[in-house]
Amino acid sequence: MALVAIAWMSYQTYRYFLVGDPNNPGRTAVGAIDINNRYIETRSWFRQEAVYQSYGQAVYPPATYTMLALVFNGLPWPIAKLLWFLGSLVSVGFLSRQLIRLSLVQTSWEKWFVAILPWATYATGAALGNGQFVLFVLPLVLNAVLILAENQRSTRATWLGILLMVAALVQPTIAAPFFWLILFRIRGYQPALWVAALYLALTAVAVPFQVNAQRIVPPDTYGGRPDQQASGAPRPRLKLALPRQGAATNPNGSPILRWLRKGTNATYVGSIDGGYANVHSLLATPKLAEWNQVASLAILGILGLWIFLHRRGDLWLLLGVTAIVARVWIYHRWYDDLLLILPLITLCRVTKQPQYSPGLKTVAAALFLWIWMFLLAPGVLYTFAKPQLPIALQVTGWLMTLGFLALLAARERQTPASPADQHPDPSRPPGSHLPA
Repeated sequence: MALVAIAWMSYQTYRYFLVGDPNNPGRTAVGAIDINNRYIETRSWFRQEAVYQSYGQAVYPPATYTMLALVFNGLPWPIAKLLWFLGSLVSVGFLSRQLIRLSLVQTSWEKWFVAILPWATYATGAALGNGQFVLFVLPLVLNAVLILAENQRSTRATWLGILLMVAALVQPTIAAPFFWLILFRIRGYQPALWVAALYLALTAVAVPFQVNAQRIVPPDTYGGRPDQQASGAPRPRLKLALPRQGAATNPNGSPILRWLRKGTNATYVGSIDGGYANVHSLLATPKLAEWNQVASLAILGILGLWIFLHRRGDLWLLLGVTAIVARVWIYHRWYDDLLLILPLITLCRVTKQPQYSPGLKTVAAALFLWIWMFLLAPGVLYTFAKPQLPIALQVTGWLMTLGFLALLAARERQTPASPADQHPDPSRPPGSHLPA
């Protein structure tokens, strides 16, 4: 697995920095393309240029651009590109280090295995090569939930958890399902209210810059300004296939409505052109795609109800279920499969905790092996010419794990717990304590 990690991460580093010639297409995708898009869109947003009308790939909510403006803060593209890459490596390294403790492993071999695991998955490399948010969002949302779930948290820790969760919402398609844990699982509603209030404040900062903004590029390209040509990447406009796009193209309309319409259209296009293993990919025809929003909101609502009913259970069971639902509830591509790290760690914890029977531990180990085998780089999606069967086997493992973790949570709910066991520390085995 270490050899896989070294080879895969080296290739993705090469792609991130050196692959960017639109006139020389090949099997290697253009590197850093996603973060380049966000960089361009953020600069345009605060120049009062109509981002949702001008850029086909601009599908993020207004608050995301406020957060990115704080990150980029006028940096030239080469510096921003380098810092984003280094930050991504640090974030994965931090996650890797944390997983050793969170997984409850004990032997040296087990610790090495868990430490290398994030680096050896195809999702980490793909996200690194593209410059994707998930490498930051997953550690942010995980730590936000763990910090806020502590029984005896200080005011400082509470605010740290709140700010981490707000930062994770830079990509709400990943982080939003975990908000249910902030709302229902932790003590008190104030953190959830503050997360919502701060996110709305970031939205309020961004929205005025798009009111009566002017479209500044032709419909087929990103244009030719120097900052947009920095990476040499092509800038095709996304062809939106759903009808009734007026809210997305009306320059005098609400920026929020433009984003909602644009996002709905783009998730449909993305789900049939690169997305896989999500509810939007099932609703793949234009007629069925009209139900995309309803289906996603329904899944999100059912998850919220389930978390509310099991809110007193093991936090890691809730995290594992939430991560799988977060992967399938809305359009995602293969780099977002990094979410499956959380149910893997949950399964690992099941094998280490004494309250589970040998039979349940065996099932957990088998499901761990199933998911892990498919997560190893380079993955099945782009390795096989006809990947439908391997993908079906891969997704079956996710869904079986979802059912297994939900079953364990239901068993806990039916078993009365002592007051001391209702909110156990999520990072330690029973009877241990965090260091001061």
